Amino acid sequence: MSQKTVLITGANRGLGAAFAKEAHDLGYRVVGTARDASTLKADHVDRPYALDLSKKKSIAQVCSEILADGLEIDLLINNAGFNPKDRKDDPNYFQSTFRIEHFDASNVAESLWINALAPMTLISRLLPNLTDDAVALNISSWLGSIGGKTSGGHYGYAGSKALLNMFTRAVALEFSDTNKSAVALNPGWMRTDMGGSNAERTPTEVARAVFALWRGGKLSAANGKFLNTDGSIHPW
Repeated sequence: MSQKTVLITGANRGLGAAFAKEAHDLGYRVVGTARDASTLKADHVDRPYALDLSKKKSIAQVCSEILADGLEIDLLINNAGFNPKDRKDDPNYFQSTFRIEHFDASNVAESLWINALAPMTLISRLLPNLTDDAVALNISSWLGSIGGKTSGGHYGYAGSKALLNMFTRAVALEFSDTNKSAVALNPGWMRTDMGGSNAERTPTEVARAVFALWRGGKLSAANGKFLNTDGSIHPW
């Protein structure tokens, strides 16, 4: 059996780095991306690529390189993302994506692009590289659940994850007459830069749970579903 290949975006830190380590430890070929490819750990990532999801040219470039390199992808993990809280250079930026009285459509659109439109562009451009039974796993969030929405605001991040969920469902329906799968995943509250030090789980725990789902066939069987890491269904 040939070695399976896992492509992970944002594989240089947090959950992405945990995914890369777990995939490497399990014996898979790891293809990793980061805005600065030099930040990817050489002992976990076999094929590093530079990718900035905020830039269309960068997406086109990396997809062209992967296509030219002839890589066959068995698991595509759209992990890289953007939280408006990270824009420390602009103290008003987060509020412009969070509260209606400060709403800035251009700033909200940046979240929608990076967290939903860019990942789907990757799936589209890399379709020729996906194996017949490949899984496209989109890392979503419980904040993207419309049914679970109980508080106002949060237009940028939560809105982008809700859009990603819809896109996942849409491409899953396109995959329905194939053996490919598209799945949205709620990783839960993790101890990362985004989740903070008080979060319930570590990225390593989440990565191990996700690969257990994949290896057990549960991701492939969950085409069009929004999953928790224990394999249960999260409400849309």
